[in-house]
Amino acid sequence: MRNFCFFLILLFFPFSISAKELPVKPKPVLQRVLYIGDSHSVGIFGHTMTTLIRDDLPKNVALMAVASCGSEPRWWLEGKTTNCGLRTLYPNGFDDEIHKAQTPKIAELLNIVKPKITIVQLGSNLVLVSDEEREKSTDAMMDLIEHKGGQCVWISAPDSRKFSATEIGNVHELLKKLAKKHRCKLIDSRKYTKYPAGGDGLHYGGKDGAPIAKYWAEKVFANAIKPELAKNFTLSQKPIVKPAPKVETKHKVEFKPKIQPPHAKTYADKKRK
Repeated sequence: MRNFCFFLILLFFPFSISAKELPVKPKPVLQRVLYIGDSHSVGIFGHTMTTLIRDDLPKNVALMAVASCGSEPRWWLEGKTTNCGLRTLYPNGFDDEIHKAQTPKIAELLNIVKPKITIVQLGSNLVLVSDEEREKSTDAMMDLIEHKGGQCVWISAPDSRKFSATEIGNVHELLKKLAKKHRCKLIDSRKYTKYPAGGDGLHYGGKDGAPIAKYWAEKVFANAIKPELAKNFTLSQKPIVKPAPKVETKHKVEFKPKIQPPHAKTYADKKRK
């Protein structure tokens, strides 16, 4: 964990000292977006989402993304170790994944990154947590983000076969209550997902699940993430191409080619023969 945090400090606070200790012009401070997620963000959904975010951000905005497989809010409060994958996308574009690693503590991430927007994709694993612990840990995490993470955006659990609609619905209702309390924008992933017949019942992968995961990310980004980014940053825009002015002529001129193309024989033509 210390090495992880030290590496982040080097990325976000670059410095240089000349041999003669001459004053160095400071580099412009980057604005930041922090993205946090569980196994869905280790997988296709997260890779699609972070690509969409990075492609949309201007050059002066850095994205830091961390996804811990199996995680729920308590993991990010206590720094619990994941045994199924920790994905880290650094601001310089380096994308790393370790099978077993400690989940970074949200408080340390917020202190180092100092994000203007914090996007959280957590919810599926909250089904397995007791009602009391579920509310306590989620409330604490949202409170930290409210005070140190800028604008909070929370992506709730998608549809699954492993957990019932009632279980996922109960988690969503809690997130809805806490999101209102901490001024966090909540996104209902159930609107964009329907778990396929195959798979393990929870993760979206393989021939049937991968397209759904990609669709889920694209819809969430277009309908919720991109508007929030636009409120806080000047996003890159494609140049507007103006249509060429119309040239009016007094007389309509009909163009006829000197050589007519050969007539393509149809089925009816063959029948006539």
